[in-house]
Amino acid sequence: MVNPEVRLHTSEQLDNLSLSGKALNTTLRSLGIINRFLGNHQQLNKAVVHYTKTYPNTKKIHILDLGCGGGDCILKISKKLKKIGIAASFKGIDGNPESVAYALQNNPDPLSIDYSTADILSKKFIIPDCDLLISSHFIYHFKNEDLIDFLKKIKSKKVKHVIFSELYRSKVAYYIFKHISSILPISDMAKKDGLIAIQRAFTVKELKEIIENSGIKKYSIIKKPFFRMIVKIHTNNETNTI
Repeated sequence: MVNPEVRLHTSEQLDNLSLSGKALNTTLRSLGIINRFLGNHQQLNKAVVHYTKTYPNTKKIHILDLGCGGGDCILKISKKLKKIGIAASFKGIDGNPESVAYALQNNPDPLSIDYSTADILSKKFIIPDCDLLISSHFIYHFKNEDLIDFLKKIKSKKVKHVIFSELYRSKVAYYIFKHISSILPISDMAKKDGLIAIQRAFTVKELKEIIENSGIKKYSIIKKPFFRMIVKIHTNNETNTI
């Protein structure tokens, strides 16, 4: 029975950082399909483009994607920014070395896009400097207290702006995904992990409390179609407010 009042803390199969081979590659491709079909690529692209237009004087924007998986979001954003004439470089970080290998293998622009492996959930993880930090469907992996600490760490780094694209927890979202996933050409792992991910997600209220408890003052959370929220965090390193 789904209980939207309580966050689930069950691990997904993709949380196994030693996962490799055909099962992993098929699921990474499946996540790209899900991200396209359910609007993550579109909403994340819009948010990133909005940021770049707000800071037009930046000669070349450096974007960091945490929990990048197979790199599908970076590829979509890179293509969009090139189309509108915005120069950008990208760094994707993921905890699974085989996911990073998959991303590198499918990297069409090694001069502008790089990937590496690191345990982002570790308290010892050092956030690289960047103009824009993005993440999709990742921050729910943190426990509440650990996410507060992570956001505090972002404040202390030379990160100008943060965009999270996340699902918010909902019983309706759970059952809609359960139905839609049955007809999408995605792996069984992606179907099962997707249902767990929805139950692990934060509600808007929960995420607001976490952000405010981290000491961040300037932020926005905007609901988007298909039970998505775009979270924008404005750091002290910015000169404008978005």
